[in-house]
Amino acid sequence: MKKLFNYLLISNIFTGGFVFYSGCFDFYISYIFMIGFLLACAFFYQKMNIQRNFLYILVIVFFISLISVFQGNNSFLLLLKVLIGFILNGVVYYLLFCLNENKVDVLFRVYLQIACIVALIGIFQEISYLAGFEAGYDFRYFIPRKVPPHVEFGILRVTSIMQEPAHLGAAMAPALFISILNIIRRAKLFISKKVSWLIIICVLLSFSLVSYLGIIFSFILIMLNYKEIKLIVLCALVMLALGFTAYQTLPSIKLRINDTVNVIMGKTLLEKANLTTFTFCSNGFVAYKSFRNNPLSGSGLGSHPLSFDRYISEVVDPDKIKYILNKEDASGLFFRLLSETGLLGVLLFFYFIFRFYVSKVRDHNLWAVSNAIVCLFILNLLRQGNYFYNGSLFFIWLYYFTYKNTQVGKTPA
Repeated sequence: MKKLFNYLLISNIFTGGFVFYSGCFDFYISYIFMIGFLLACAFFYQKMNIQRNFLYILVIVFFISLISVFQGNNSFLLLLKVLIGFILNGVVYYLLFCLNENKVDVLFRVYLQIACIVALIGIFQEISYLAGFEAGYDFRYFIPRKVPPHVEFGILRVTSIMQEPAHLGAAMAPALFISILNIIRRAKLFISKKVSWLIIICVLLSFSLVSYLGIIFSFILIMLNYKEIKLIVLCALVMLALGFTAYQTLPSIKLRINDTVNVIMGKTLLEKANLTTFTFCSNGFVAYKSFRNNPLSGSGLGSHPLSFDRYISEVVDPDKIKYILNKEDASGLFFRLLSETGLLGVLLFFYFIFRFYVSKVRDHNLWAVSNAIVCLFILNLLRQGNYFYNGSLFFIWLYYFTYKNTQVGKTPA
């Protein structure tokens, strides 16, 4: 039963498109796995404890956010929705680690195995498109929230079972880091070289800016840890070549970069920018407005949609807005933390990253797990503002217990 729940709960990282109900709240397939796991724990693992510091932080944030509700900056229902999400996801994944005796390598290997399957589906998706087999690449008939297929240079932008290419790039980021590390170091850390190449190819075929940023950040973290001149030169050359090639040859990436820079520099009106740039910049401006109004503690958990409605007219003419996306998630975790939790929340998150970071040590490989997760954290700060999407709480606990394992001398076999 333990192995079954390991795979079911970690598969949640890749099942964000499987939604059974959308309305006042979204009912994901992951909720079935989590509720089933909690029931199993209640009946079979009654002696399991919950991490107290996690609950203390939630209680403090709740009461600070409650003040914002009384001040009219937040809604109690939005606050309650996010709070329940934190409790459910946080408790479930903490208990999962307890069930596995905090063995980081065991759960990380499960994630990599599932990532390999997702990559295989992505490659199958590309082959199906080239072969003209629509049912093999357009999965909207069984994944409700999947976006329509997009093509770049006559090649499908791979999404596998994820909603869109950017989500695939973020979810695969830790696996991508390990894959790049294996290829550069000619190693077989956690996965084989063949699997490493499979993951890299799948991510490259997404043609997503988020995916390519994941590659660049992977190289940067590898350089910072190894500090070898030859490796630094190699990584720098690969990053420059990848960045230049992607910018010059992929119109979608070039358009987003140019529009974003022009909007920030004031050379382009926000409403005339592409949808991705509009979403990113509008949420950024709204987050800044919200932060200025409540710099210390923000407007409270779950409040960004209300802040968006309150401040968007100061950013752009509402009559000229064609689409509004990611209003709930602020387009990125940094913007959402800034808007909802203020300086306290932002500093707490960065403190967590630096406090439990594991750099390279010769006698174990847990540094690679830690840095792989840092890569995901960076991408989430830039692009993914949902607190629970892509198994965010799983990776937070994985990051925490990776550090704890190094303190007690536990290493992967």
